Amino acid sequence: MSTVSQVRAPDAVSHWRPGPLDRVLGVLTRVEWSGAIFASAIALAYVVVPLAVYLAGLENEYFLQLAKLGAVGAACVLIGTRLPFFDRLNRSEDQKRVLGMEPFLAAVWGGFLVFVVLVCVTAERIPFVAALQGADRETISTLREQFLKAREGWQASFVYVNAALAGALVPYSLALLLLHRHRFRWLFFGFFLVYCISFVEKSFFLRAAIPLLYLTVQRRIASLIRPGLVLAGGLALLLLVTVASGIGTSDSDRGGDEYFSATYIPEGPLGMLGWRAVAIPVITAADALRVFEQEYSSTLLMGATSSLLAGTFGLERVKFERDVFAAQWGQNETETGSANSVFLTEAFVNFGWVGAVVFSLFVGVLFRIFARSQDEALRALWMIFAYALYAAPLIGILFSNGYALVLLLSMQFRCEPGAAPAPELPATPT
Repeated sequence: MSTVSQVRAPDAVSHWRPGPLDRVLGVLTRVEWSGAIFASAIALAYVVVPLAVYLAGLENEYFLQLAKLGAVGAACVLIGTRLPFFDRLNRSEDQKRVLGMEPFLAAVWGGFLVFVVLVCVTAERIPFVAALQGADRETISTLREQFLKAREGWQASFVYVNAALAGALVPYSLALLLLHRHRFRWLFFGFFLVYCISFVEKSFFLRAAIPLLYLTVQRRIASLIRPGLVLAGGLALLLLVTVASGIGTSDSDRGGDEYFSATYIPEGPLGMLGWRAVAIPVITAADALRVFEQEYSSTLLMGATSSLLAGTFGLERVKFERDVFAAQWGQNETETGSANSVFLTEAFVNFGWVGAVVFSLFVGVLFRIFARSQDEALRALWMIFAYALYAAPLIGILFSNGYALVLLLSMQFRCEPGAAPAPELPATPT
């Protein structure tokens, strides 16, 4: 018997009138404009903000350099969205080969279930449970590192398996479950969400929340919950994870009063959330440029920051993100602290301005793939992909996080359940 339900949600639910917030969310989440939206976000965060801070009197030359890098990146992303390099690979739905949805879901979720059980059984303690039991901030921070990144021996592979599964494959399969109204869709969603918050990684749960938000806002699924409530729930969960992790408490070992400085001390969880959302991405990107100049003498690393490229070309692996973390905060107890920044810094420290241009053009091409795809499950991932690029290296996102695999899979295959999916709802008017 098929596990895909044929019953639609009540008509009263599927025909609710979008309010002002729903319309705004509909515009901001439209995949057809994903490249332009992302380029605008890069321009705002990495051009306008650092330039404004620099001109306001914070004499940090790396903020000025970051603004130049951000301007080049934003412009090239926009240009890339007009380049038809991979259009021929992106087959129309009737030309794609059929991939059974049930075997695909069984493979992905079966592997993920085994992985989660293995991780939890072998963990010393689960960070979120420790937080509920009253563990202090330092203990929670150490447990978070030990949960995946600080494993040794054969368990060192956990961080890579987690990235490969939870990066793109599980969110993609979750979108398929929601689109085809699989009878166990909310069970799988809840399981993934609980796992995402179990190690109190502040924004990891967005990998579960964003596909649901996109499909609800764009009215690709009928839902009892309005988009604004999904957004509010996500913000509440973000605050919960922040409180659980102990972030926002005073730290007598740190000092400083410059908002755009790693030594700034926010007041309370809400202050910490705002600081991390607005200032930390800019600070970390600027500090990456500073570390590159001061510790590497601006010598191009030629791909050595990527484990994939380093292994392929026989380079000594450079853990650049750990050097940036150490320069900002000092290394943590497990020596696994990492400070990732916008994809532009990876491109620049490895290949200079040419790398920044090429990587940005390629990012624009990737957003073009999302925008032109007819696969709604893939389109539901564009905001996760954009968020990852906003604060992480492109090469790792594509290969370690599985986006290259999911993109190729979506362009060449279509997942079909044993029975026809429920009729698609009309898109939100904008």
